[in-house]
Amino acid sequence: MMSLILFIHQDSSKKGINLVNVINQNFNRIKLQTFHTFNAFKARLKKNSDFIDNEIFILLSESRTRLNQLTSLIDLLESKRTILILPDESKETLSKASQFSPRFFTPVSETYTDLCDVLDKMINQEKKRSIKIIKPSSDFFNLLP
Repeated sequence: MMSLILFIHQDSSKKGINLVNVINQNFNRIKLQTFHTFNAFKARLKKNSDFIDNEIFILLSESRTRLNQLTSLIDLLESKRTILILPDESKETLSKASQFSPRFFTPVSETYTDLCDVLDKMINQEKKRSIKIIKPSSDFFNLLP
């Protein structure tokens, strides 16, 4: 089952509440975990999961300070599907964001329409991959009694 794992720092107030509301409205059938502190989020990243392909990490960096703090987690995010929400679209911010090798990044928004579109595509792509029917080879039938 698909999981969305959000990092929304406890100090991000209205911006964080808005993001959670948008995710809940658009993806209410998807398991959602939200982390509000670096230590809790870091512990979750260190926890090995058997379902890495079924997890999408969404990181809200509502300020450049927060983005700088999140860079300390880049190594733990390396093999994970990550979406970054950025404080602005300056060259400095975009350069820092590229270090995460995210699947997608977008600036803080009221509606997150682009984020929802991308998440929808990622979730549907995962569903298609998980329901592929494996056709047995012709050798399989020769082995039957």
